Amino acid sequence: MGVTFAAITTVMILSLWHLRTRRHPSWMVSADGRFYIFCGYLMVTLAVYWLTDSPTSTAWEWALGNLWACAAMISFVYGFNALNGASRRRRAAARAIESIPQHAPDRAGAVD
Repeated sequence: MGVTFAAITTVMILSLWHLRTRRHPSWMVSADGRFYIFCGYLMVTLAVYWLTDSPTSTAWEWALGNLWACAAMISFVYGFNALNGASRRRRAAARAIESIPQHAPDRAGAVD
């Protein structure tokens, strides 16, 4: 019963978090960010499996679950850094385009 509850809870929490994460402005632009975040979801499910399957907190399953949880955390950090980096690059490109000087028309109405 505990493993089933943990699995259902994990899927629900990850689904809600995914709905929030998809609203990031660079979600559709950054393939690396999406890749790392989806890998993080898989690693979280593996971590929950190994942590709930462990008979004690000193067994090797517990250590394996903690390693998967650490890997998931690192994957999420890489994913959100990639999403934020894509936002910074898009913002810098937009500023560069907006800062191109416009030539004023001369007296005859022609542009330089």
